[in-house]
Amino acid sequence: MVRWAEAYPQVRYEVFDCKLCPGKGSTAEIAGAGERMARWRVCRSCDFWLTCVGYRALGDRDPDGRRVLRIDGRHYMTWNQEQERPPETGYTSRVDRPYVLLEDEIVRSARWLWLMGTIPARFREQLPDNARFLTP
Repeated sequence: MVRWAEAYPQVRYEVFDCKLCPGKGSTAEIAGAGERMARWRVCRSCDFWLTCVGYRALGDRDPDGRRVLRIDGRHYMTWNQEQERPPETGYTSRVDRPYVLLEDEIVRSARWLWLMGTIPARFREQLPDNARFLTP
């Protein structure tokens, strides 16, 4: 019979100061982010927002075609049933929300919208608003 301690040896990880904020980062594997956090020496929050900066570099879309919206300092992502919800944490709504992208002013509608959070002040310059909601 194998003992629990033998089957699951102690997992060791490093804790470090985030280079972007007063937070702490770790080499522990957290939702696939541990390696990135260790490589870039950032906390989980900064790792998340750097991922959002990456979406901007991809033309405000993710690889699955979901559109990224930044409205009034909040970060959103549209999605549909075929795409499924985005992999990041956040809150979703299932209501039609008409919006326009600031660059083209074409009216679009987001049936399902994923609120990923309020953009921290330290990332606002890198993640400026790119859309606005239309009011009914």
